[in-house]
Amino acid sequence: MLVAGLALQWLARGDDGWTLQTSGEGGDYALCRCGRSSTMPRCDRDAPYDCFEEMPPIGPSPAPYRWDVPDPTAPGLALKPDGPVRVSGGVPITYGDRRLEPTDRVSLCRCGASRCQPLCDSSHKVIGFRG
Repeated sequence: MLVAGLALQWLARGDDGWTLQTSGEGGDYALCRCGRSSTMPRCDRDAPYDCFEEMPPIGPSPAPYRWDVPDPTAPGLALKPDGPVRVSGGVPITYGDRRLEPTDRVSLCRCGASRCQPLCDSSHKVIGFRG
């Protein structure tokens, strides 16, 4: 998953709920989508980053996820611990030769097991993904 211009963030649970933690400034980097990188959450492969044979989506698109973000109109990217990449703010997302409809929030698969790639269908919970 190639990211351009957004800082890497992750969600951390505290006594007051979820907060965003940020790692440095925005830049260009690749996030792991197969769940097997030795440098999680970043991809440890060289371009073109192919690490598994992707199957076409076979499952239904999941229902829209609702989660709180400080400003859903501001572009943002955050990793949910042991879960998906959460993207907010209508960030353009392309997948192969297709483009996902911009939305205020979307969850993208990070474990490689979703049946509706690139969207998360919560398969990470079933397979016990850690990363």
